Amino acid sequence: MFVRRFALLAAVITAGALGACAESTTPPAGADTGATGASAAPVAASPSAARAAVRIANVGGRKALVDQEGRTLYVFLRDAKGKSACLDKCAVTWPPMVGDAVNGDGVDGFLLSTYTRPDGTVQTTYRNLPLYRFRTDKPGDAHGQGMDGAWFMLDENGEMYQW
Repeated sequence: MFVRRFALLAAVITAGALGACAESTTPPAGADTGATGASAAPVAASPSAARAAVRIANVGGRKALVDQEGRTLYVFLRDAKGKSACLDKCAVTWPPMVGDAVNGDGVDGFLLSTYTRPDGTVQTTYRNLPLYRFRTDKPGDAHGQGMDGAWFMLDENGEMYQW
């Protein structure tokens, strides 16, 4: 008798849990359904539309991190791990790579992350190092490499090229 009651109780709890997790297709009571009374179809945000890719490419004869357009990505030696020191005027010359990036060719996705800057924008990091572009670089350029002894490209392991 106890086993039957337990089995029945388990079935009722499971059914209730599954019902609670199911997606409702009817709008809540009082929701505006438009002039026709029909509910508008939900629009899912495309995760790939807002996410840039970080990948490995040949830059100046070396394999380095680049963005989806092939522009070299740099790190700033004055940054603390996971926190940017390049703000205001610095960020005009060295625009941060913003957004939550995905790993492209040759990049370990586990090394990609993000950091929220003081202005609220989300900046992409690699091995907890904030990533930047040099404003005048075109795809394949590395004009920012070594600038002021503080800006360096990264290899696929997140190690700085210091030359």
